[in-house]
Amino acid sequence: MILSTGEYSIEAWVAPANVTQDNSSRIIAYSGGADKHNFVLGQTLYDYDAFNRSTTTDAAGAPQVSTPDAEQDLQATLQHVVMTFDPTDGRKIFVNGKPTGATDTGGGLLTDWDDTFALALGSEVDNSHRWAGTIRMVVIHNRVLTPDQIKQNYDVGVGEKYFLLFNVSDHVGIPDAYVVFEVSQFDSYSYLFNKPFFVILGNAMPGSIPMKGVRIGINGREAPVGQAYKNLDVTINDAAYQTDHKQYLSTLGTVIAMEKGVATDEFFLTFEQLGNDTNVVTEPAPAIPAPPADVPRGPEVGIRNFAEINATMSRLTGVPTTTPSVSSTFGAVFQALPVTTGVATFQSSQQMGVTQLAISYCSALMDNAQLRAQLFPTFNFGASIAAAYTPSGRDALIDPLIAQMVGSGISTQPNTADVKTEVNALIDQLSGCSGAQCSTVGIAKGACASVLGSAAMLVK
Repeated sequence: MILSTGEYSIEAWVAPANVTQDNSSRIIAYSGGADKHNFVLGQTLYDYDAFNRSTTTDAAGAPQVSTPDAEQDLQATLQHVVMTFDPTDGRKIFVNGKPTGATDTGGGLLTDWDDTFALALGSEVDNSHRWAGTIRMVVIHNRVLTPDQIKQNYDVGVGEKYFLLFNVSDHVGIPDAYVVFEVSQFDSYSYLFNKPFFVILGNAMPGSIPMKGVRIGINGREAPVGQAYKNLDVTINDAAYQTDHKQYLSTLGTVIAMEKGVATDEFFLTFEQLGNDTNVVTEPAPAIPAPPADVPRGPEVGIRNFAEINATMSRLTGVPTTTPSVSSTFGAVFQALPVTTGVATFQSSQQMGVTQLAISYCSALMDNAQLRAQLFPTFNFGASIAAAYTPSGRDALIDPLIAQMVGSGISTQPNTADVKTEVNALIDQLSGCSGAQCSTVGIAKGACASVLGSAAMLVK
């Protein structure tokens, strides 16, 4: 059916278990193995990945399209994610009803798809690339959903919805009178109460019934948070009720924390006023806060975490994070990179991981003639070491490095002259090298890595 239209959409409600899963863990795969797919929707850290096999990609659907690293669109919570493909625009990714900016370089045709492949959820068909998380819904469309349709489906939400009826007949003097909420399980930890209304299951009319200060209770006590209706003050009357044979009390929704689980949690309502019955509620006075603890003042600076380091190095060098040499290095060292942004937690072993990643990015930069020509337009990479690293030649290499990776005019930054002195000293050391790795480009890689992997990049 997809081949007949040449386009498709994968729509899913998912809750990733964490943001540390890498190597494109498979959420949904139409696959014949780890290296051949018709399509894949996967996760790499904070990114959603989209693979699609077409006349413009290889048998694995690479190169992949991913959500921007810096945006961190993927989070460990319930999310609506849509991957679309059409022959003109290729792949796009939407998260929670909004486009992520992840765009393809072109579409192509699906003529190379293999109908012997299998659909797998949570892993590859060979059980590799396992994904940890919860899948609440998957829909595969043989057409591209429009942005408006995606937003509409996100707004609808996911999961079964129930009308939860609370009988209030004894308080309003009308048989079969109810206050009703539309209730659904919001995520793994909470319920969504939405759009409450008053209804009589019969032909009676309400007359005039005041209702004020509604609160939701769970398992014998009022919920400590989520009381969006405690300021409700309405009068149920015949005119408003007659229109729909019910009267909406509020357009608000609220989230109530799950306690025992769907099968055993019990709910009730309390009212400050319902009909002629009143229950005066006095909000407790907030406790006087204790004097703040006298703790040492925290640092004014922090450090980038592993994902931010990877995204920053990519932005500074112009080398995509999906470059094979960079991607493999990051996969090997990301566990050694900082997880938190507290500068006090930084360890010397983490600097080694930063250095290895910086070397990988700088190697990819210097080996790409187009990228290095853009960043170092006047440096002669084809000259000998002695001819290239004259005083003017060093300036042609070091000055762009500092301008790109250290910056200027920033309130707190390394002294430019000091940085230049250190890089010159490193070039002096590297210029005395010997062997196959000793070259003008090789020395430039070392100089680049020393600046890219420095505190100028790491500290924020």
